[in-house]
Amino acid sequence: MKKLVALALSIAMLATMAGCAAAPAAAPAASGGQEAAAPAGEVYKITYANTVADSNPQAISAKWMADRLKELSGGRIEMTVFNNNKLGAFPDCFAQMQQPNGTVQMGDVSSASVTQFSDVYTPFALPFLFSSKEQSWKYFDEGETVKAVEDKFLEQTNVRVLGYFYNDARALTNSKRAVSSPDDMKGLKLRVMTSDVYIKTFESLGAAPVGMQFSELFSALQQGAVDGQDNGLLLTLDSKFNEVQGYYTDLGHVQDTSVIFISEAFYQSLPEDLQQIVVQAAHEAVEHNRNLCSERLDSYLEELKKSVDVTILTDEQRQVFKDACAPVYDWYREAYPDYDLDAIMADIAKY
Repeated sequence: MKKLVALALSIAMLATMAGCAAAPAAAPAASGGQEAAAPAGEVYKITYANTVADSNPQAISAKWMADRLKELSGGRIEMTVFNNNKLGAFPDCFAQMQQPNGTVQMGDVSSASVTQFSDVYTPFALPFLFSSKEQSWKYFDEGETVKAVEDKFLEQTNVRVLGYFYNDARALTNSKRAVSSPDDMKGLKLRVMTSDVYIKTFESLGAAPVGMQFSELFSALQQGAVDGQDNGLLLTLDSKFNEVQGYYTDLGHVQDTSVIFISEAFYQSLPEDLQQIVVQAAHEAVEHNRNLCSERLDSYLEELKKSVDVTILTDEQRQVFKDACAPVYDWYREAYPDYDLDAIMADIAKY
């Protein structure tokens, strides 16, 4: 695999943010996406899957995107959104997107959740890589190296990237004790995404990480199979984890993104004008999602304080966590030598 920086140079003229959409199995494939507009009355149906509750900003923005697609296409695109793992665990849904006639055409999930299909998004799970949500937004929208990641991801999986919903700054909850330093994490059994980067991160902090699908998490917390979990404030409250957890820390170790995916085969079967509409609707939905997240963060924190013990870290306390995670970067460079981590970090630093 070529280094990401070389990939970025090789696709410098690539159009920004590849866009995607879906078509019914009976729709004829377009030749290079250049087919003329669909005949009047022909409707392209999309099934969209995600993991979050109906009240989560990602779910709301996905349904907003469905409405926008219908509006922009004059009813020629109909997208049905299934939230909260209603279609099963996301890896199964993603596998359907890889098939020419799969039952799921689109969806979104945290970038670290697709490591079983491709490891190109693993750098973005590294702890304390971004300094703020705004920096991560700018990078994922404009960064040269992330465009190289998208291109490689399409090559490896036959699934395109439309854009990036904000999945919040990941935080920590648990049922045992308040956490304000790495010493407080020692021995905590924490559910993490099935990502070796997440596992290494929490091992470096002294915890006992357990890889687990999100669909299994609530019951695992409820039954005490794990002590805690790391997800953002919004997802934590929308998923009602506060009902089975007692302590929250705004760790902020990852500015998480939920990648909007679509089957390449379905995208290529759309007429060119509908491809452009899907790109537009997705970009608008990303902005809708980020605005909604920003509006909710303060009120959600106040709501969370009613049911759990909340720890807000000082800059000095957060730096102790960051310092403890430094060995994760050394491990990553050794485990993933084909990725030019320094080039990615330099690109991020521009924003």
